[in-house]
Amino acid sequence: MPDPGMTPSAAPTVSLVSLGCSKNLVDSEVMVGHMARAGIELVGDPAESDVVVVNTCGFIEDAREESIDTILRYVELKRQGVVAGVVVTGCLVELHAAQLSAEIPEVDAFLPLSDYSGVPSIVRSVLGYGVSAACPAAEGGAGTEAAAEAAAGAGTAAGPRAATSRSYETGTDTDRPERPGGRMKGFDSDLGRALLTPRHTAYLRLGEGCNHVCAFCAIPKIRGKLKSKPIDVLAEEAEALVAVGARELTLIAEDSTDYGKDLAAGYGLADLLERLGEIDGLAWVRVMYAHPATIDDRLIRAMGRVPNVVPYLDMPVQHGDDDVLRAMRRGTTAARIREVVGRLREEVPGITLRTTLLSGFPGETEAAHQRLLDLLEELRFDRLGCFAWSPEENTEAYRLADAVPREVAKARRDEVMRRQRKLVSAANAAARGAEVEVLVDAADAELAVARRASDAPEIDGRVLIRLASPGPESGPESGPESGPESGPEPGDFLRVKITGAQGYDLLAAPVGVRT
Repeated sequence: MPDPGMTPSAAPTVSLVSLGCSKNLVDSEVMVGHMARAGIELVGDPAESDVVVVNTCGFIEDAREESIDTILRYVELKRQGVVAGVVVTGCLVELHAAQLSAEIPEVDAFLPLSDYSGVPSIVRSVLGYGVSAACPAAEGGAGTEAAAEAAAGAGTAAGPRAATSRSYETGTDTDRPERPGGRMKGFDSDLGRALLTPRHTAYLRLGEGCNHVCAFCAIPKIRGKLKSKPIDVLAEEAEALVAVGARELTLIAEDSTDYGKDLAAGYGLADLLERLGEIDGLAWVRVMYAHPATIDDRLIRAMGRVPNVVPYLDMPVQHGDDDVLRAMRRGTTAARIREVVGRLREEVPGITLRTTLLSGFPGETEAAHQRLLDLLEELRFDRLGCFAWSPEENTEAYRLADAVPREVAKARRDEVMRRQRKLVSAANAAARGAEVEVLVDAADAELAVARRASDAPEIDGRVLIRLASPGPESGPESGPESGPESGPEPGDFLRVKITGAQGYDLLAAPVGVRT
């Protein structure tokens, strides 16, 4: 190791492992942006890095287990001398920092949630260079308009606000206290982050935290109360993302339909959609994490009216029984869920609806589970995920009586998913022969992987497009998609014909039209 305070002869290298949800991924992108501006190189293979940074998830039991297993895997690399250090950040640390530090002392630093501006200094300190060796720009200094291009070729969303650690609610320097990884989270823009998604698709985080008090959820304890970004900040971020190649933006928050309510500025999610509809080059805007209790007519009308808002909505309903919904403190009812779904399908033709459910919540009877199944049969959501409840000690539900045995909760979850697979199989079979527009995520000479507007990145099905392979009989009749030189690229829109299905994925062939 070099002496503390000395400037290294080569740039430190970091491998970042991002676990959990898309909101965590944005945190990771922010971290990478800070590190790249400080001259720290991002590498894909942990075994080739100096330091591994693990951004953890602590939302449910399975996520915690994955996070712990991942930390231990890289601690073992440190024991073997393959890497010099391991730094752990994120939600799990926010909840269990003291316990983690006691149980895994080999980790060099545990960093709770922050703006992550201090991560470059910590990485350099772990390597023995001392905090003084950190690049000032990494801590919120100037000169970041061309930032993070060193981050493994990642696109960087930069703009006038990218270089500063100011609060855009007030326009003044923040007085948020420092934490080990930087300032506490506030209203700040995410400009300056280095994209870890393909350039053509990116997440736009509407804010931080949540004002709901769902009995099963620890998010308010992890990320605090709702802190929306001002609409001008989000518009600038969106324009910057489009400038580096994004054609699709996926809007994310703990509850997207609460967006703006804490600012008392008179605008909300519908106004944001209208604003994003004015951005040239932005083809698809997708809304995730909408709460059925707060979806209103203005939002529904905006979804049907703004041309680049795709007919897709992720709306976690969690359950279909009123007693369970009340115990969950969801603030809604099965009747309200039916009403919202009906209005959406009436006002937004062809809309795809995704939902999330929780089976085995304390007090859930077999009759309540059946009412959930009945609601699902009636509403027939196009996309669905279901989780078995697990006791989370930082939630109100942890203390509830009438626990459902874990094996029963899992069996009910499995029944929900079996029924959903039948719906998806039937819908995929019905799609055969249809011509649809898709957005290409990846491609080589023979195969392109794409998505319809009805498929969100990373969580929904894909469209696998078999491209014509060049050969001795190739000629003009092979069509404009033939051959490697004219093949589609990530970010292209193609017109394809559905030819079959493979599990949750569709199979397709290009029809020779690219938009």
